[in-house]
Amino acid sequence: MKEVFMNIERLISCAKKATFISVMLLTGFGTTAIAQPDFSGFLELDKRFVTGGDSTYIDNFYNQFRLEMKAPVGSQLYLFSSLDFRFYDFPKTQSLIDLERMESQFPYDLSVWEAFIDVYGFLSEDLDIRVGKQRIAWGRADKLNPTDNLNPNDFSDLVNFTEMVPSWAFKGTWYFGNNRLTGVWLPGITPVLLPKNGANLFLGDAGTFDDELQLPEQRPKNSMFAFRWDGSIEKWDYSLSYFNGYDDIPIPVKMSLTPPDPPQVEMKFPRMQVIGADLVTEISGIGLWAEAGLFLPEEVEMVSEVNGISSRETQFEDEPYVKFTLGGDYTFSNGIYLNTQWMHGFFTERGAGELNNYFIVQLEKDYFNEDVLITLGNTLEVNEWSNLGYGFSPELTYQAIDNFDAGIGAFLVWGEQGTLLDRWEDLDQIFVRFRIDF
Repeated sequence: MKEVFMNIERLISCAKKATFISVMLLTGFGTTAIAQPDFSGFLELDKRFVTGGDSTYIDNFYNQFRLEMKAPVGSQLYLFSSLDFRFYDFPKTQSLIDLERMESQFPYDLSVWEAFIDVYGFLSEDLDIRVGKQRIAWGRADKLNPTDNLNPNDFSDLVNFTEMVPSWAFKGTWYFGNNRLTGVWLPGITPVLLPKNGANLFLGDAGTFDDELQLPEQRPKNSMFAFRWDGSIEKWDYSLSYFNGYDDIPIPVKMSLTPPDPPQVEMKFPRMQVIGADLVTEISGIGLWAEAGLFLPEEVEMVSEVNGISSRETQFEDEPYVKFTLGGDYTFSNGIYLNTQWMHGFFTERGAGELNNYFIVQLEKDYFNEDVLITLGNTLEVNEWSNLGYGFSPELTYQAIDNFDAGIGAFLVWGEQGTLLDRWEDLDQIFVRFRIDF
């Protein structure tokens, strides 16, 4: 075990040096102009044991190493970058030649997670800009945000499906006292990140066919933009927003069936507009929030070809619909933390008649001088106020050592036909994780 941590330390040291040299070359700043960069990050080792279905197996889920660098450059510039390294435990070897390839024996995914530059007081002391790959989080609900549409969803982890993926954007923020106006331009869409071999978990039957994706052409007219106003009235913080862009979840637009060949489906990313608003306040120690988005979609037609005979029908109407999240949290005198939310419309759901309701209740309580944390997550899904789905996710975390967590938990789901959780039933799992933050 000691050797493993020594190897990790050497990896971090090499990554720091490489990142710092890259910053020097890219920015053109010498060490006299740029402050010493600050490095941080985490290493999380994760094991998943899938118990749903007919047998129990070890899921080849990724371990994750994240390295972040913060570097102020003078008084008006700031640089941030992060590398995301996901590595797997099981090899992808299918032939003898694969045994000669390191990437087959030790598969991994490496990406620049974020990389942006902040400029403070750009042209005016009241204007800040941020340029580069960044996470732009909108909405004041707790992770279940119908107005958070600038970055794509990260569904790569079924247990933690509320994460988002950073994308390239230009963001400007104008300050008006305690209020601010934000404008964002994105050159194009970044699609959703789905779990490996698990598109059907979120896309239903569309994720089971042979498919072809149509991305919008890389033209200025296909770029995306958004505006948001943040303000406060006494104890209420609020925001109003507008988004004009694309849904990062694809939708089928053509189905071809020519037996004995398997069905073929073509999918595209539909254009949409979202008018959003949110509120948050605290009353007698109770945190309260509300967030809603009015979705204005484009009409999508579906072309079906069966043995060369074509037909056309409307796949998705251009009728407005509303998604919302209502919630609150409170810490009781005995230390129990309660967080509850009502989400109308999951991330992948669209259309007024297709939105399910999700009631989420999370309880947390620490014990033994905060050395042990117990979390109980509960989700009730209601489809058309009749069909039900239920999810239960207990977790016990040992956190007595600074910057270190060790946890064991479960992700258990059940659902009737027509619910999202019905698709997840075979993926009940027990997980063990270890995490170090530095």
